[in-house]
Amino acid sequence: MDSDINYIIQQSLKGDKNYQEILLKRLNPLIFKNIYQYYLPSDPLTEDLMQEGYIIILQSLKDYDENRNAHFLHFVKIRLQYFYKNYCKKTKADIISIEYLKSMGKDLKSTNMSQLNYILLKEEKNELYKCINELSDMEKKVITLFYFEQYSIKDISEELNLTYNAVIYLKRKAVNKLKKMMTKLLFQ
Repeated sequence: MDSDINYIIQQSLKGDKNYQEILLKRLNPLIFKNIYQYYLPSDPLTEDLMQEGYIIILQSLKDYDENRNAHFLHFVKIRLQYFYKNYCKKTKADIISIEYLKSMGKDLKSTNMSQLNYILLKEEKNELYKCINELSDMEKKVITLFYFEQYSIKDISEELNLTYNAVIYLKRKAVNKLKKMMTKLLFQ
């Protein structure tokens, strides 16, 4: 099985269209695994995202450098992960922003998206600051030092006299709380 996929990859890298098609079919589970991390199978975007995954794989065949000592499957896996992650961030931010405006009773009248994004960013920042104030004192300190003061995790652990893992835990816990609070505020 493993040598079979390696042969398919080698032939695909040489430009054989038949093997490229076989490779795309073989990598379907990898594509869907990445899509389903961010979208439901019933989401209308799923089909489009699958096609985007095929494009990423085909582009990876052109960009892959065998001299880098990385297996092609690892190379593709990383590219797909980052593509879907970035795509999701971009689309979710757009959806949240539009939903937020609708919930505020505002109609979109301007076609200048930079103005709209500025307004939304300002509103969301104000909400974020309110949410940060609701965190525990230690969580506030960690968030402030990491995101506002640009301290490293190591520096924060030394500053607050905590272990490295404790700082990571507090940061993750605080970020998750902030996500829940912001989601609740934006979708009320």
